[in-house]
Amino acid sequence: MKHLMKGTFIIFLSVLSLRTLGLPTGAPPDSCKDLMPRHPGSAKQETYPPPYQVLPAAGQGRVRLILGSPHGLAYEGFMILAHDSETGEFVGEFANLPDSARIVECTQGIKNAVTHTNVSKKHNLEFDWEAPVNYEGTIVFKSTFAQDYSTYWVGVESPPVNVRKRSIDVLTSSTPISTLRTTTPPYYSPTVDYETKDVEDPFYAGCSSTKNCFGTPAGCIEAKNCIAAVTVLVQGERYLFELQGRDSKYVAVGLSDDSKMGDDSVVECANEGGEIALHMSWNSGKRNIRQPMQEGAVQLESSAIKDDIITCRFWREKTTVVQGREYDLVSTPYNLLVAAGKSLKSNGIGFHDTAYDATGDAKLLSDVGGYTTASNILIRVHGALMLASWIGTASIGILLARYYKQTWVSSQLCGKDHWFAWHRFFMILTWSMTIAAFVIIFVELGEWSSEVIHASLGLATTILAFIQPFMAAARPHPGAPRRPLFNWAHWFVGNAAQICGIIAIFFAVRLNKAKLPEWVDWILAAYVVFHILTHLILTFIGCASDRQASQRVNSFPMKDMHSRGSMVHPDARQDAPHAGIRKFIFGIYFVVIVLFTTALIVITVLAPIEDTWVTFTNNIKNY
Repeated sequence: MKHLMKGTFIIFLSVLSLRTLGLPTGAPPDSCKDLMPRHPGSAKQETYPPPYQVLPAAGQGRVRLILGSPHGLAYEGFMILAHDSETGEFVGEFANLPDSARIVECTQGIKNAVTHTNVSKKHNLEFDWEAPVNYEGTIVFKSTFAQDYSTYWVGVESPPVNVRKRSIDVLTSSTPISTLRTTTPPYYSPTVDYETKDVEDPFYAGCSSTKNCFGTPAGCIEAKNCIAAVTVLVQGERYLFELQGRDSKYVAVGLSDDSKMGDDSVVECANEGGEIALHMSWNSGKRNIRQPMQEGAVQLESSAIKDDIITCRFWREKTTVVQGREYDLVSTPYNLLVAAGKSLKSNGIGFHDTAYDATGDAKLLSDVGGYTTASNILIRVHGALMLASWIGTASIGILLARYYKQTWVSSQLCGKDHWFAWHRFFMILTWSMTIAAFVIIFVELGEWSSEVIHASLGLATTILAFIQPFMAAARPHPGAPRRPLFNWAHWFVGNAAQICGIIAIFFAVRLNKAKLPEWVDWILAAYVVFHILTHLILTFIGCASDRQASQRVNSFPMKDMHSRGSMVHPDARQDAPHAGIRKFIFGIYFVVIVLFTTALIVITVLAPIEDTWVTFTNNIKNY
């Protein structure tokens, strides 16, 4: 009797354990026929559509499947298999399974289905389905998702997938329901969703949860709208990279010891005549040099070109040797560099004129989590200083020297005429900020920039600005024979510096590192128009003033015929005619220039400004 009670108690515990855990190691083979969970007891009959979906992505002879929830919900168990849509027969085999999944042989010796190995919470599991060599037809993946022991959905279908002798195309409409299921929890077939809603791009599925993702511009991984991006999925000791680039001829990823280009191992996916080719290359400084492909180092798994988007997936060996350097993906942390461009060379890729960015920190590729973008604070500071110099202080200082030598002359500032004191103040600011910006950008780059036009104009601006104060220190006294020559030289060098600076700023808008929107060109164009218009108006007012004054001292200051400090001149301590309107124009000019400068600095410092604005508005809404 004692043994009988003990046996009964053991049976009771076994049943209770089975009731509690269900089938923690996955579905048995007999579930292939109906996909029904073999859970003892009653199941919770849900009446709403499941929060899970099966997303297929076509490759070369295979389909990459992602099992997940668009709402981010986890699931404990699942089972999936592939049916021919006409015959209902099992088709193909599954491969490249993660640790939390295992094969189920619905047919002896054939890997027909996949199920879970444990009841841990799962998000966005990925694995492959491989088509038979000569198979032609349409298949549908059918799945069961178990949110927990008693809540599950049977018959969740993927979009149809056409297979034509290993050429695969994922359709956008779902297979119609041919049989109503009344003995199972609610049957789900997405008859409308795939036609009326955009299917989530599987490229981003699993980012920061099952794989590492990095892209540009900043925040694009979360928004799922990257211009160029890379993902890294680690399966045991296998490293699966996936690249995606928009409006580009190539997209590439580099492994680097830092966040700067130079001494990096690069893998490129290039659109060569409508076909994606995989290449290896090496960054030597700012130059990219194509390398011969190493046998077994990288292997292209799948690729696609659709809607001007390049996508490719490739495996990279855990250990490779490039340019005499060993790249050990298992134990060495790396920065990721991602780039895309619109041009290809005869034996390489062109400049990354579409996108370029780098991660801020090096980390192991197996450490799944978010990447931070490399800091470009020095680039932002350089841009802000140059804008403040040549849109702001230089514009005001030059205007004062050109048109205001005989305005505010009734008083002085620090023993100097107001125009001279403020002109010197603004130009010293311009000189200081320009030199600082020049030093900062060379500290950031460490070498001559590959943006030749912008860099050359910036260098010319810096050189011209640098010599200005030394020219001013050596100027002849007023009335000296060489004073007009100095005046013209000083005027020419100053204006040439500003013109070069403004043109360099126009070219900066197109730089990838600047991340400025193209509409900034319109702000710069508006500034140029306003600046020129103000000079024209003041020139006409100066001519009108000359006709009323006893000496031509306002419109042609280069002649410098009289000293403003000399009391001999009859107009020495009297403002030239029309001083009131000149002061009014200066007030307007000063305010507008400050607004232009402030707006451009804010756009530069917060670039990309569109993403910053979206984040700001979302925070406001959430608040």
